[in-house]
Amino acid sequence: MNGSVAGSETRGVSSETPYLSHSRVNRYLHCPEQYRLYYVERLRPKVQDAALIFGQLVHEAIAHFFRKGVLPADSFANAWSVLHNEPLNYSQRDSWEILRAKAIALLTKFLEEEVPRLGNVTAIEKPFTLRITSLNLSLVGVIDLVAELDDVPTVIDFKTTTAAYQDHDVQLSDQLTAYQLAEPEAQQVALCVFVRTKEPRIDWHLSARQPAHLAEYLAKADLVGRAITAGHYYKRPGKWCGYCDYLPVCLGDQQQVDETLVQVTTRS
Repeated sequence: MNGSVAGSETRGVSSETPYLSHSRVNRYLHCPEQYRLYYVERLRPKVQDAALIFGQLVHEAIAHFFRKGVLPADSFANAWSVLHNEPLNYSQRDSWEILRAKAIALLTKFLEEEVPRLGNVTAIEKPFTLRITSLNLSLVGVIDLVAELDDVPTVIDFKTTTAAYQDHDVQLSDQLTAYQLAEPEAQQVALCVFVRTKEPRIDWHLSARQPAHLAEYLAKADLVGRAITAGHYYKRPGKWCGYCDYLPVCLGDQQQVDETLVQVTTRS
């Protein structure tokens, strides 16, 4: 998804806590204080990001297609129509109508050009929980698709974005490394990227994981897991603070906090 979608990664996964996931590890490495505000304080924006919802609904449309055979463009259009009058944060270039048109174009292109390359689908949005002796916490996640891509068993993650990915994005993807741990029989990992440019694009980026890559990721996850367990949270200031939902908290602007954030009681 656009950026990392934390909530989607643990859909259907055991509610056992604490645990690790790619999203948790990634958020902690990005900023430990942001991790605390999101996962410990459970603060969320009152108005959700439209691009985030867009990505979630594209995921759901693809999953619904592989499960039920429903045309993904139709699934998306039906779900998106419910949001027509809902308050969402749109970028300057986007609107409800623009995102609807882009999703339909991308999902139609996916159905016509990419689905024929896929076969022997063995898992759709498959949750996993790994208990690895080298980790002090369980590692959980949800794999978008396990299938044969051009006859090669592949773990596939779908992304929606406004800019094309580079090859190193898949070579260094911790998310795909975690998925390879859960699906060791897969011969390759792949990002299927839906690019929301003027002309819709769907790019594939393929890679493979060797034992050294898996060991490296587990060592990193273990370090993060131990820091989380110990409650080691601190601010990591940088340019990214300018677009962080939690900037008002870090600045002590309580009025802005009250206006923009809400504490949730259920996992999201």
